[in-house]
Amino acid sequence: MADKPSYLGLLNAIAVGEGRAYTLLDAWAKATPNAAVAAVLNLVAIREREHAAAFTKRLCELGFGIKEAPRGDFDAKLVFAKSDAADRDKFESVLGYAKSERTDDPLAAVFSDRTIDVQTGELLGRYIAEERDSERRLRACYASLGKDTAADQALAEICARLERLTASIEELKSLRRH
Repeated sequence: MADKPSYLGLLNAIAVGEGRAYTLLDAWAKATPNAAVAAVLNLVAIREREHAAAFTKRLCELGFGIKEAPRGDFDAKLVFAKSDAADRDKFESVLGYAKSERTDDPLAAVFSDRTIDVQTGELLGRYIAEERDSERRLRACYASLGKDTAADQALAEICARLERLTASIEELKSLRRH
């Protein structure tokens, strides 16, 4: 087996975390009735899936495999992501956006390890750039939802029910005429 690189744990954590992020965002994208939210979630989910595969591949190239990490609250978040809860509530519960916005950059310290090889460094560089862009897109999407999203979704549901009721009444009128 190859010598264990000092950054092996980092690569594994990214591979596992990105795979789980893909699962959450993909489920959420399929559950949301908002096409604009779905578009952002789909883009970010695709990136997450690609990151998981790329880091898994890099681990394999280095002679190692994935070691699963504890799931924590992942299963509860997945159930919530699949639910019909408001998207704003999902941003706050699943992604933690209800808390104050981060001012630190958790990705800034990645390159403090001077033993990272060129190929892994290139992969990490692209990953960091895409993660920062994804975060900007998700934050903008969250901001666009406003605070009354739950009320807006309830109103949309009522409108849809009224449309179905109107169609049913028109159908009954048509049957009565014949």
